[in-house]
Amino acid sequence: MTLIRAAKIIIALAVGLWGLTGLMGNLFGALEVYSDVERVTSMAQVPEGEGPPWGTSSAFVVWMGVLAIILGKVAAIIAGIGGVLMAINLRANDTAFKDAKRLAVAGCGLAFAINFATFTIFAESIFFMFYTTNLTAVGELAFRFTASFALATLFIAQDEPT
Repeated sequence: MTLIRAAKIIIALAVGLWGLTGLMGNLFGALEVYSDVERVTSMAQVPEGEGPPWGTSSAFVVWMGVLAIILGKVAAIIAGIGGVLMAINLRANDTAFKDAKRLAVAGCGLAFAINFATFTIFAESIFFMFYTTNLTAVGELAFRFTASFALATLFIAQDEPT
């Protein structure tokens, strides 16, 4: 049981580390993030007649995208905080450990939901990010992270065998 708990802790801490490093990168490179989001929302690289007519460079829309990206990292940091609480309660009784892992489950679940909405739904499906040069790899990477967060959420949320 302790080994399974330790695995859950490591996963939650890894998600938190991703969030922390990603948040620092996003904050220190906020203008670049803004520029990338604007390139996607403007849909300027979508071939004429291939995309819907709602491309926009509205500062409000672009900043909402930047904010969503940042919130995904904050959610992951919450998962990491949950990992710390789980580590503190590694050898505690089942109820205490289950209570401690709530933040990890919530953080992983929120990171999944925000990344899924931000990249899969908005960037890829609505604004056709796959046409934006140099950002297709970002979409692919975001998909891998999103899937990882979903799996982390499911694994951490499972009850440990007694």
